[in-house]
Amino acid sequence: MKRQTLGPCSTRNSKSRFGGIKQGEDERNDEDSMYQLPGIPLTPSNQNLNRGVTFVLEKASLVPAFVGRKYQILNPQVHADFLRRKKMDPYKYRPDIVHEALRQIMDTRLCKAGRLHAVYIKTDEGVLIKVEPHATIPESLEKFCYMMSQLLQKLSIKSTGRRERLLRVVKNPIARHLPANSLKIGLSMSSQKAVDLRDYVHAVSDNVNLVFVVGAMAHGRIDSENADDIISVSDYPLSAVVCLERISIALERKWNIL
Repeated sequence: MKRQTLGPCSTRNSKSRFGGIKQGEDERNDEDSMYQLPGIPLTPSNQNLNRGVTFVLEKASLVPAFVGRKYQILNPQVHADFLRRKKMDPYKYRPDIVHEALRQIMDTRLCKAGRLHAVYIKTDEGVLIKVEPHATIPESLEKFCYMMSQLLQKLSIKSTGRRERLLRVVKNPIARHLPANSLKIGLSMSSQKAVDLRDYVHAVSDNVNLVFVVGAMAHGRIDSENADDIISVSDYPLSAVVCLERISIALERKWNIL
């Protein structure tokens, strides 16, 4: 699958504050009209796509703040002194987790075979971000954090030389963006339902669109109300990257993707 190179952000202004973007009640009711660019048709419904998978990275730490005169995503590798002065726990500010998770997803055979519908990031502050499957995620954490800080200010990131938006902030709840006939599956070590992931996905009907909800935080649990089923795939705590790798391998076998 051909990836698009990230280009400058859109010029749309936003109201931002320390801790993230406030999505108030005064926003337009129609999310597509809010972000649609002139002359660009709306994206077709996912109902007509091949059955595939959507990933939701929940409780991602993408917290913006003005450090000095720069608007940046807080990262303890860079902002240790700032966090210490503000008496903020550095373990709660881990953009590296969602960065690694996105790179893991985009490098899978699932994505390259066109079976990835989209990735959604739900931040700690409640901001919902959609990432298109053909977006290229920067290799370095520094560039990734810069890209996300721009996204949270401008609301979208476009591809170079084109008007297509590769990343954009969308309105909650996430259910309004998911394909029809979706099964939302959350992963949690604390779940009483322990499964063999390969057997589990093979038992799901091919007529169902799979949505996997994975925590993108160092500690904590996903919100159970965002999932139809909560499963455990290991007796031990697993990182988001390892969970995503296991899911991808199981689905690649289910759909015979070599």
